[in-house]
Amino acid sequence: MLNYVLRIRDLIHGTILFTEKEMMLINHPCFQRLRQIKQNDVAFYVYPSMHISRFEHVLGVCRVAGMIAETLTKSPKWKDYRKVLSAETGLSKNNEEIKEQFIQLCRFYALLHDIGHFPLSHLFEHAMKQWADPHYSQTIVEWTGFEGFEKPHEAFGASLTRKIIRDIGVPDVIGDSLLRLMGEKNLPFSHPLYVAKSVVDAEIDADRIDFVQRDGLAAGGEYGNYDVRRLCDSAFIEQRGESWVIAYSEKAITSMEALLLDRYRTYTWVQFHHKTVEMKALVRFLIQKALEMQLVTKEHFNFEDAKGFALKDDVWLWNVLRTMESNDKTVKMVQEAVFYREKKHVLNLWKTRPVYHRFEDEIKVKTQRDSADFNRTDSYRDHLNRKMKVAALMFDLKFFKPVSDMATYLYSESQKKLTGDTLVEVSKIVASLQAIRDNEPQYFIILVGHNARMRAQKLAEQWIDATADFITNPPLW
Repeated sequence: MLNYVLRIRDLIHGTILFTEKEMMLINHPCFQRLRQIKQNDVAFYVYPSMHISRFEHVLGVCRVAGMIAETLTKSPKWKDYRKVLSAETGLSKNNEEIKEQFIQLCRFYALLHDIGHFPLSHLFEHAMKQWADPHYSQTIVEWTGFEGFEKPHEAFGASLTRKIIRDIGVPDVIGDSLLRLMGEKNLPFSHPLYVAKSVVDAEIDADRIDFVQRDGLAAGGEYGNYDVRRLCDSAFIEQRGESWVIAYSEKAITSMEALLLDRYRTYTWVQFHHKTVEMKALVRFLIQKALEMQLVTKEHFNFEDAKGFALKDDVWLWNVLRTMESNDKTVKMVQEAVFYREKKHVLNLWKTRPVYHRFEDEIKVKTQRDSADFNRTDSYRDHLNRKMKVAALMFDLKFFKPVSDMATYLYSESQKKLTGDTLVEVSKIVASLQAIRDNEPQYFIILVGHNARMRAQKLAEQWIDATADFITNPPLW
């Protein structure tokens, strides 16, 4: 059994217990920084209670990951799995010791999985991508020192993990496995550590189990009403070919449906609420300008100076954006909208699903095409800027997939083996989520210009004409 020395009272899970090494990790300056990094960047502009930090989130994920890991050690296949795990990683061959090491490894991974987030989390990454393209991958390597990652926070997390496990003295046998979990994005399915990775990073995982319920409560309590304990008690280690996987009991299908349905609802109606997206686009624009003006650079994120790095959080970035001086009229109008709620110069072209589809239908008529879908690249944005004489900010939502490509295998408790089915195959609710999502707005266009809101109808007509022209007469470069 793990020896717990710290208890923290949590809004979602009640009392959470932590080991001595976990306490040292939590007290590390690089970890404490997560207290001032919000889980949902600017959603609090629309939902005032959404001030969840990544700090409280990862504590909750640790609790859930520990429960799942403990359940996995009771699987019928645990004995076979632990032999392979020990041979591949050097973890103990003793059953009780390797159980403890496996649970501790999963809990460490849960605590560290968000450690690399930059201020304002994914919003910073979106701005960084626009600023760095077409050299985004190279920029990630330059800023973090790690290759093979598509998201800076994952690469940065791998670098930070290396420092933290050295600073707090994590035993090598666990530290080496933890570094592989954090540092190898595409861990092979055949590697036994893939089970530990799936505890935190899968279709049904500790990360989603915590944040959907936590976000749902902060957004007013409408979402996140599913049985956490049921999900954690329904996990089994199984072998599928040469791969070790986590399967979930078919008895827990309704709990899994509730989790994925509420995840979809929180994304669509909270994170992608039209006002939230408008604010995301405006703040992302300011971050991009701060990067262009070198007010934010990789030198600001030198984690070897732990105390200095600990202050590079949302508070610091907001101050940079507030005090940023520019002669660009668009920058000034965006700052007024974000910091003083002066919105007359900002227009979100649509707020509802029906208006979005009506505009799409008008574009289809003008282009005489069956689809209004097109590649919304920088050239399209530049085209709108030229045609409409305003600044066009785009926010694409197609990155969100309510059902991922990661299969959730179902397990028969009575037969003690895989059923041969996946959750998507047996659940019409889960299988239909992507089709439902496809009917929602796939992107938003926010226009910034003098008295844009007062010119809403005219600008909407101009946008439809300019977009139809772009589709029928695409640029040659």
